[in-house]
Amino acid sequence: MLDSQSAAFAERVWEVASQLGNNAPKIADDIMGEAFPLTCSQARAEGAMRMLRIGIISEVKRILRNRHDVLTQTDFADRCDAFAPLVSDLRSKSYFVESAEEYVVVPDLIAEPDLLDDARRFMRRKGLECLAEADRLDALYAAVTGEKTTAVATISNPKPDMGEF
Repeated sequence: MLDSQSAAFAERVWEVASQLGNNAPKIADDIMGEAFPLTCSQARAEGAMRMLRIGIISEVKRILRNRHDVLTQTDFADRCDAFAPLVSDLRSKSYFVESAEEYVVVPDLIAEPDLLDDARRFMRRKGLECLAEADRLDALYAAVTGEKTTAVATISNPKPDMGEF
């Protein structure tokens, strides 16, 4: 349950998002001084503004990902029961759509396959970037310790060929 201040902040996030889009840094920059004037003033004086901004951006992202608006949220039953097993395997209720520059809930991704395609391509690209960075860290670890490294984790349950991404 949200307290009244948290609810007011979340409401303001959604108001600004409707004007600027679901871009957490832009939203945070737009509202943080108004929402937390004393905290921002003190953070500036203490040289902690960057840390404060990062925390506010994190909270804005959480709000954008976890909207529970009964009036606008689509039920999976409205889409197709056949998707329920696939959706239950997902780890998130929404995914970033690069072309829209916002997180989109899964039912809306199902309703708009172009957005779903964008979200899956973005996620796959980020995954490959993470794997490449892990490889670089493996090489650094091997150089530092003189030990040969092997993958710490493997991908389980690989999906059938997803086609070119």
